[in-house]
Amino acid sequence: MATIHDVAKRAGVSAKTVSRVMNDHASVTTKTRDKVREAMAALGYQPSAVARHFRAQGASAVGVLMGDPSGGYHTRTHHALLLACLETGRHLTVELFDGPVVGWHERIRAFIEDGGIREVILLPPECDFGPLKALMRELDVRCVLISPTTPDPNFPAIAMDDRAAAREVVEHLFSLGHTRIGHIAGHPDHAASTHRRNGFFEAYAAAGLPRPAPELIVGGEFTFKTGMDAAKLLLDIDEPPTAIFAANDDMAAATCMEAQRRGLRIPDDLSVVGFDDAPIAGVIWPTLTTIRQPFEPMALRALQTFAAWNGSDSGVRPSPFLAQHTLVVRESTGPARKRPPGKPG
Repeated sequence: MATIHDVAKRAGVSAKTVSRVMNDHASVTTKTRDKVREAMAALGYQPSAVARHFRAQGASAVGVLMGDPSGGYHTRTHHALLLACLETGRHLTVELFDGPVVGWHERIRAFIEDGGIREVILLPPECDFGPLKALMRELDVRCVLISPTTPDPNFPAIAMDDRAAAREVVEHLFSLGHTRIGHIAGHPDHAASTHRRNGFFEAYAAAGLPRPAPELIVGGEFTFKTGMDAAKLLLDIDEPPTAIFAANDDMAAATCMEAQRRGLRIPDDLSVVGFDDAPIAGVIWPTLTTIRQPFEPMALRALQTFAAWNGSDSGVRPSPFLAQHTLVVRESTGPARKRPPGKPG
């Protein structure tokens, strides 16, 4: 069964553009509209039939709980889920979840019961919060977990290999001659932070190089501000790194800003790599080398998982699914300089 992403790839446009064509959006040019329709015809894509198929499998409303809807990761995930809902004839209902604050049980219970929601997608770190998952079981809500720390026997999971992706980032920097690499880790409550840091270390071990000094590993919280603070620490040490790998794009963008504030040229004086391929990665200057998370395929797979789960006569939950990442090399990485520049005066 062809998907909206198959149509987008064949037509050479984004999935969002395909969505606009399907909805007769006035902003789409005639040439683009014709390309998309030709691709739909060639693939036999029938969005209404796809939607009817999935609607027949279960509820039409899918809930998602988000802890930080302003972050690049959640922005991309939200958009991917909206496209997946368009693909499958569902509707997305979003609720902010701030963690175990007073009254959270009652608020989430009302969100589920008042909205008639029977399916929920849990993103990190909510996918690892035991009391929340226990409430979902109590309310007989089926959940799909996105990138949980460990498997949960009650809910299927969809993830990518963060550790392998981080290792690929460091190997890319090695290929450019960088060995003194700094790392800005993510939020300590997110499993992805640990996986990406471990992948960073594994790349050194695989290359037969000693593990980077502790001063080259600085904590962050996946925010622009913490990325800026971490970059200052890394660039202030006596022998600063020639490259910095940040655990997400917001922190990598902050690193670029701090480096340029100091008069450093990217990538001539400092190479920078992020993670996620959030919108900021392609619009800052220089554009950011990063790991592209497969947001759209993961979101679509989540909704397809609900359909398969609901359609199973035995009620057996689907198996976990591992999505494939991509290293996107842009302008922020280049050959290592021979000697690190001095600290600013």
